Amino acid sequence: MHPATRLAQAMALHQSGRLREARKHYEQILRQRPIDADALHFLGVLRHNLGESEAGIELIRRSLKIAPRNSHAWLNLGNILLELDRGQAAHSAYQQATDCAPESADAWFNLGVCSRKLQRAAEAIAALDRAIELRAGHAPAHFQRGIAQRDAGNLNAAEADYRQALQVAPDLLAVYESLGVLLYRQGRIAHAALVYEQWLARDPSNVVAQHMAAAMSGQNVPERASDAYVAQNFDRFADTFDQNLQQLLYRAPALTASALRHAIGADRVLDAVLDAGCGTGLCAPLLRPMASRLVGIDLSAGMIDKARAKNIYDELEVAELGAFMRGCPAAFDAVVAADTLVYFGALEAVLSAARQALRPEGWLVLTLEKMPPELPPQSYTIMPHGRYAHRTEYVEMALRREEFEQISVDTQVLRTERGEDVIGLLVSARRHSE
Repeated sequence: MHPATRLAQAMALHQSGRLREARKHYEQILRQRPIDADALHFLGVLRHNLGESEAGIELIRRSLKIAPRNSHAWLNLGNILLELDRGQAAHSAYQQATDCAPESADAWFNLGVCSRKLQRAAEAIAALDRAIELRAGHAPAHFQRGIAQRDAGNLNAAEADYRQALQVAPDLLAVYESLGVLLYRQGRIAHAALVYEQWLARDPSNVVAQHMAAAMSGQNVPERASDAYVAQNFDRFADTFDQNLQQLLYRAPALTASALRHAIGADRVLDAVLDAGCGTGLCAPLLRPMASRLVGIDLSAGMIDKARAKNIYDELEVAELGAFMRGCPAAFDAVVAADTLVYFGALEAVLSAARQALRPEGWLVLTLEKMPPELPPQSYTIMPHGRYAHRTEYVEMALRREEFEQISVDTQVLRTERGEDVIGLLVSARRHSE
């Protein structure tokens, strides 16, 4: 069989997902023609498809030594490198692709996306300008340029690009969240609510759209955030969670650890402490000196993976905290929930579970967001950012109903958000003696 015919067959098999058969054809071509640039290139892509990325990169680089002006090969090399988080190397490959094919909208688009991920906003905007010039009305390019404009501080331009993307492709669902967040951060809550409602209409099963549409509009508000929303939301942000909170001057871990130390005394070490909603483990180094055994639970598997990498906890588990605590009667001397119950509106059920998990005279320490005084006198409300805020009197009453004693509720600044202090409640209470 002529190598060109065999190459066409291999490409057809490759495109249809029959990777093992395609690989045999590519390799047969290369036994006949070891310097066939196309066979090297496509076999490299296939090896990446099979999870053999390093071998794939090497094959594509060999191909490019033979055919250095192959923009398609440079583009695929960049795609593989970017997928492997080798942003600078991917950027160089994409630049080569645009040099070889300056009229390729795909090359400019990918260069723009890569530049944005490397936090080179101005460079990203310029590349995406060129991509849109070459392919007018390309919704993904408008979306990506909107993100780059946002990163550059050009909020009006970002909004215009997001809206253009949705006008062209209203089913490009990721745009709705980016636009909604942009409007929220500008304090344009009614406009943001409309965007989330539009997103929910397009994607009614999306748990983020469901929750945020309720938060923004105040309509159909659940008593607590769904497990699916919490897990999905925090899985998405696990990689950048610690860095983002550091920028927000996050104080909840230090506040809760200090409150627990004050409650139990300066030198006491507890037998078992539960970090309920432990996230990436920000509380762990602060709680470790107070606990012979430290257990962390969280709904987000991504967060638990990050916590496990810190190697501080004795035990970590992906679990819903209410169910976990009810399943561990009298197992802990303290339960700490730093910014965890902000995803609960009604507190009665979760406080009952905490009481069950605590040993007699065990301590519950937690933070909540404080109900703004200008809101109606209700027990709790959901805020536009998607977390719940609670009235002090309601928190105290709910704790007393569960027979907690030595209740302390102090107003504290938990972090900053949109340049303003987030006012919260630092709560500590002791389970009654048997």
